[in-house]
Amino acid sequence: MEYRRNGMRKFSTYAVAVLLMIMVVAALLLTSACSKEEEFPSWNLTADGSVTARFSDNGKHGFILTVEGNGAIPDYASAKEAPWYYRSGRVTSIAIEEGITAVGDNAFAECAVESVVLPRSMVSVGEKSFPQDAQVCAYSQVNAKDGRKVFLYSETKPQTDGEYWRFKNGVAVVWETIRVLFIGNSFTYYSGIPSLFGQIAEGAGEMVEVDSVTNGSWTLTKFADETDEYGKQVSDKLNATDEYDVVVLQEQSTRPLTNYSAFESAVRALKAKIKGTQENCEIYLYSTWGYAEAAETRKETIPELEAEIRKAYEKAAGELNLQVCQVGKAFSTVYTEYPDINLYFGDNKHPSYVGAYLSACVHAATILGCDVRETTFDGTLESDTAALLRGVAYETVFGA
Repeated sequence: MEYRRNGMRKFSTYAVAVLLMIMVVAALLLTSACSKEEEFPSWNLTADGSVTARFSDNGKHGFILTVEGNGAIPDYASAKEAPWYYRSGRVTSIAIEEGITAVGDNAFAECAVESVVLPRSMVSVGEKSFPQDAQVCAYSQVNAKDGRKVFLYSETKPQTDGEYWRFKNGVAVVWETIRVLFIGNSFTYYSGIPSLFGQIAEGAGEMVEVDSVTNGSWTLTKFADETDEYGKQVSDKLNATDEYDVVVLQEQSTRPLTNYSAFESAVRALKAKIKGTQENCEIYLYSTWGYAEAAETRKETIPELEAEIRKAYEKAAGELNLQVCQVGKAFSTVYTEYPDINLYFGDNKHPSYVGAYLSACVHAATILGCDVRETTFDGTLESDTAALLRGVAYETVFGA
């Protein structure tokens, strides 16, 4: 009997433990479900539920706010009245679906969005509907009650600058002319690299204006010096306007290797000079190629020399928070994989027209983020050669 009682006690204890475990698991599941519901709530924005909104995960610790249905998003007396206000700072994307006809006052005023695309059904947006600096894009004319600028869709390059938008790499961007200044020596001006850059960009549907200050054998140290003839030209151009979007800096061939300190100091000085008048300008370092004479002097192959030059440019870019146009890397790819294509001028140092075309393609892909494979500009090259070079440039910048 004692044995049975002990057995019953053990069974009862076990049963209670199992029951408690089941209750704990159930409670955790319920809590998880409630937490998930609380984390990604949804709302009826109209009394009849014809317009709804919901949160979803943007994959970056923030939210996508999707509004769908038929009708207007209501007005709110202030941004605090919007049901998502308490998490507005984490709303990085707003998706307004077809069927929504209007956005009410203050609806998304505190959301952390940089741009929003309105559906074709949209007719009007209210006062302070979106953050003041948000880019609002529409497919047709929309009445903006607060007078904010609304960009209109254009699939092809428009005649007017800064009035229309398009999708580029899946992102809504405004059609704007990108103003680019090249500063460098003969590795920049030989065979017309800046001009080819502009033509390739235009052929890819981009809007660009290209300017340059170049002189043979000049170093960036001289370009940074206002007492130098060409350094003064750089200063004059920078002081004459604040509208350069991009400046490209190219150092004298192997100088990043032979005198890195002077190279880095010159880039630093030029960055300060550029940012002094072009606050929002992006600065790129133009990493050049290896060539026979220098490679022989250093007892290296041409690709080995290029790799060292690239490393120096990347080091300076990392130290100064700049970007790099990997032209030399593209040269090494063609030199190694397509030896029948000659990228060099007769001196085996400067770029031939073929090399210049490749260089310009890398610049266009890097600076503009465009798919250079789609440009209509082949220049004087055979179409197959031009296509191959564009493919190499694309893979150099974006990967295979």
